[in-house]
Amino acid sequence: MDSMRLEFLREAATDRGGFSLIEILIAMAILALAMLAAGSMQFGSIRNNASGNMVTQASMLAKAQIEVLKNTDNVAALVDDSELNINAAGDPGGIFSRSWEITNLGTDARRITVRVQWRKRGRIREIVLSSNTRGNGI
Repeated sequence: MDSMRLEFLREAATDRGGFSLIEILIAMAILALAMLAAGSMQFGSIRNNASGNMVTQASMLAKAQIEVLKNTDNVAALVDDSELNINAAGDPGGIFSRSWEITNLGTDARRITVRVQWRKRGRIREIVLSSNTRGNGI
């Protein structure tokens, strides 16, 4: 038993085998493909986060305008209108366009529809929110 162990240790000490050049190249190719996939996922994540941010800003612009219109004392005074090239705060100089349409639902009720649009990668994107009101936020 002792002689087998001694022979194994002698073989292990004299074995000078390592990685061949082909094995190293294959490992590097696999690593490069994995890094390429991870980089692609990172770019996709950044793009989706930016897109989500734009949708959130547009939604907030539409919601803010609906609240302003719903809190109007005289619902009969509500009229269709629009604002062009506004930013996320509603100030001039941005990429958003906001328009609203008022539809009569009877003598003292109205439907308010707010549409916020912007252009991204050559396509027009939009958010549409709608609410019914009787004026004064009701």
